Amino acid sequence: MKNIITLTICLIAFTSSFASTHIGISSSDKDDKDKVEIVLTLTDVKAGQKLSIKDEKGVLLFNTVLAKSGAFNNKFDITELPNGVYHFEHEKEIYTTHIPFTVHSGTATFDKKNEKKVYKPFVSLRNNHIYFSKLELNKDNVEFNIYYSKADTESYTLVHTENISDTIKIERAYRLSDMPEGSYKVIINADGQSYVEHFKI
Repeated sequence: MKNIITLTICLIAFTSSFASTHIGISSSDKDDKDKVEIVLTLTDVKAGQKLSIKDEKGVLLFNTVLAKSGAFNNKFDITELPNGVYHFEHEKEIYTTHIPFTVHSGTATFDKKNEKKVYKPFVSLRNNHIYFSKLELNKDNVEFNIYYSKADTESYTLVHTENISDTIKIERAYRLSDMPEGSYKVIINADGQSYVEHFKI
């Protein structure tokens, strides 16, 4: 039994860091050596964006850099995947789209209601201030840490930590003018991932 499921993501609008997504799902069955495939179609793709498949524990099973801008269409053979929960991750500049699907008894099913966008944090250094912003639609916990290292060593010391929760739009500014010159490392733990940025003053 060959199970083909087609998922199409179309960007309708993108304003003020929000995006609307329309998802259409269709399936068809054809006899073909018990092969299980997913056909993924993405529109508004830009060259250099990343596409991956992960399991429910976050283990990376497939990863590629999209080579062309425009539309992306590809078949993925998931015949060897055991029963379980998986998801595609389409990584864009501002956010990553998570497209979950399950595999059970040779059948793949997309979980449309749990498709989501995870917005990346934005960190910059200007005038001896670290500026941090993030859109957190689920109001989940975000951990923000600043580490300092002297210019002649790679050993970092934690100089500031903050846990932020129950906030959709996070905006912070941290003054470094009273801090010594050297290297600074920002680590943000959010969405089950760690984001790292490096600065020097």
